[in-house]
Amino acid sequence: MRIAYANVSYKENDSRGKKSHIRQFVDNTIAIGHELWFWSGDAYQGVHKMPASRIERLRTLRQMDVIYIRVEGHPPGVCRYGLTPYKQLLGSPMVVWEFNTVPEFHRVMGSSEKYIQQAVQNFKRYSHGCDMAVCVSQSISDYVQSKLGIKRVLTVPNGSDPDLFRPDVSPVRRLARQSMQLNVVWIGSAELSWHNFDLMSDAARLIWERGEGSRIAFHIIGQQFGHMREMPPNVHYYGADNYGAIPHWLSPMDVGLCLYKPGPADYNSPLKLYDYMASGLAVVATKQPQIYKIFGQLGQTDLIVPPDDPGMLADVLLLLEADRERTRNLGKAGRQLVIDHYNWRRAVKDIFDEIEALREERLQTY
Repeated sequence: MRIAYANVSYKENDSRGKKSHIRQFVDNTIAIGHELWFWSGDAYQGVHKMPASRIERLRTLRQMDVIYIRVEGHPPGVCRYGLTPYKQLLGSPMVVWEFNTVPEFHRVMGSSEKYIQQAVQNFKRYSHGCDMAVCVSQSISDYVQSKLGIKRVLTVPNGSDPDLFRPDVSPVRRLARQSMQLNVVWIGSAELSWHNFDLMSDAARLIWERGEGSRIAFHIIGQQFGHMREMPPNVHYYGADNYGAIPHWLSPMDVGLCLYKPGPADYNSPLKLYDYMASGLAVVATKQPQIYKIFGQLGQTDLIVPPDDPGMLADVLLLLEADRERTRNLGKAGRQLVIDHYNWRRAVKDIFDEIEALREERLQTY
């Protein structure tokens, strides 16, 4: 099939998880054998670029089988391609929206309620032209069906690349790590208020105050941390790095943290979770719906901690430090689950299997 990835601009060496998701979608779509077209951005091997001329672009779009649109907090303008007269002008391609979050996400970015409600209304207006919604979590699927009125919905959780994220990749040299300690990592950006950074920092402080600081070291990789001087000596901060370097940060770690505040984060599919698992790390997390389901599959729901109990987080980490064999076995089981199911190859295949089914249904109808 020919797919126009309508609103994506690819940039090399971007540190955000969003761009890693896009790159994996692109790589695996091409690997399956589909033809992919970008609007703009850096050149990417195997991807075609839309012509700059409006007439030539229209001619190219009329050759597409699918208009694939990545949507987040607000519908991009290209969503109109699913409505009359645009869709007929383009030859009635299938229009697929990929939901990675919901409009309410913008609360964590400081947007007003008026902005959020306007986004919801715009989604409803454009939703009549959406043939199928791909959602990264069941929570988003339920939202899209009940609130936006999109009937055909496919839930496809995110994943990782177990060939890229492996326990045996070389560690970064500047890592402040001691092999006798339990090394705990947290990846993320402090400007996103759904991250429960206070839970981690309070737990680290409790461990230090109990005199257990030599047993556990915390390693933070991310940006926008303005108060690191207040952290105890067992917390190390390295700043942000590009996504391609993250496997080298994770391979020498023992435990990864996925800590969120209740609310908008309940809708997401945390990329860090799958990258931790692919790297062979045990994971400790707050009770986020998708995480809780996966922890149930792994038999480790005892590693779920309340969002407001740093004492419990500290206790769980100290138990993992005391039982290194269990910690290693948890990491091995998590990696195997990524290899077996939660990987990008599976995710993209599931998406295109459903798009192929939709196309067959349309051909039979016509």
